Amino acid sequence: MNHVRRSVRVAVLGGGLAGLAAATKLNASGLDVTVYEARNRVGGRVWSVDMAEGGAPPCVVERGAEFILTGYSTTQRLLDLTGLSLIDTGMSYYVRELADTSDITTNDVVSAGREAFNIARTFNSPPSAEDVLRRLNRNDQLVDALRARIEISAAVASSEVSAETLKHIASFEPLPSWRIEGGNQRLPNALADRLDEPIRYGDFVHAVRETSRGLVVESKTGNTRFDAVVVALPLALVRDPSSLDMPLPDWKISALEHVLQGDAAKLHLPLQSVPKTSAVMSVRDRFWTWTALDASGAATPMLTSFMGSRNAIDLAAGSENDFSAWSVKAKDIRPDLDFEDSSAIVTVWRDDPLSRGAYAAYAPGASHDYSEVLERPVGNIFFAGEYADPEFTGLMEGALRSGERAADRVIHSVVNHDTRTVGAPS
Repeated sequence: MNHVRRSVRVAVLGGGLAGLAAATKLNASGLDVTVYEARNRVGGRVWSVDMAEGGAPPCVVERGAEFILTGYSTTQRLLDLTGLSLIDTGMSYYVRELADTSDITTNDVVSAGREAFNIARTFNSPPSAEDVLRRLNRNDQLVDALRARIEISAAVASSEVSAETLKHIASFEPLPSWRIEGGNQRLPNALADRLDEPIRYGDFVHAVRETSRGLVVESKTGNTRFDAVVVALPLALVRDPSSLDMPLPDWKISALEHVLQGDAAKLHLPLQSVPKTSAVMSVRDRFWTWTALDASGAATPMLTSFMGSRNAIDLAAGSENDFSAWSVKAKDIRPDLDFEDSSAIVTVWRDDPLSRGAYAAYAPGASHDYSEVLERPVGNIFFAGEYADPEFTGLMEGALRSGERAADRVIHSVVNHDTRTVGAPS
């Protein structure tokens, strides 16, 4: 059977978590899998960097996706497969102290968030988060604190994002948060190492063409024919024909337009001493900061800050695209920390040409039901990404689940010659 299946050739476009999850499952099923990755590394927006110098102990920071949360069952299964382990960060992604609202407590925001979630459920179709905030019978300062929490976490303005995001925002329980020991990028690295064929690094794909003999992938290194293609690229690239030219019908284009790719940035500031774990948020400037445990059992001597939404990042960057003011503000709200006199590390995902933004969220009027259409194949072109998962939209777990579903569709439709028609939604 494997000999027959090996004759089926599948291209996976993108070596992020979605693409690698698809490739891993296809490879295990005996298919001939080729992964195209335009970067010189796998992981995409999962990007771990060791900041230690010389013989210093490892100090790994996550310049991209960081927290692994409760319910990440696919992540755990793949960690078990690759022999990797999680470490508890010692803090909770869900609970953040407020730095610049002395009259409002975290419990006030918790209460307002739960009320907003209940209000959102009264609408016939998902409204914007701002529509819900306007119905809150709370004082303006508290409403803005909740608005800040939404915009930071969704990486989109509250007026532009669906209130569906409140399903996650309203969860303020102090649940644990984890990272992968040694850096989250160890997972994509390990998955890539398990593939039979090496990743085609630095090979940018610019078109997928339908022909009488199958699909042709046109890349920097030439044209190659495949029986199926899994598109596992960031949302901005999938819906931009100048980046990736492929046959997308109107129903697919419409579905893609109901998803937003957020704007997010991360800031890392080295510390002189080992801190306690913490999580503190600035309402005014739409960012939060944290210190967390590493594999040693002590907190990494690094303050990490995350800023979400285009307007916040535009204001922080200024006319010179200089984020030094963000460093100052982060230090101002963390007088408890002893900062090194060294340069900050800033990562702005919209400036990265291979991602053009951060993770996804739904626009008003859209809901998680759109995930089925987002993933629905067009002929033998299949789709996977964190933007398409119904439960873990925008998250690492969502990317992995979507990738595995795309692999299942390839196996059922192409390998098993499923003759059911693939087309527009009924």
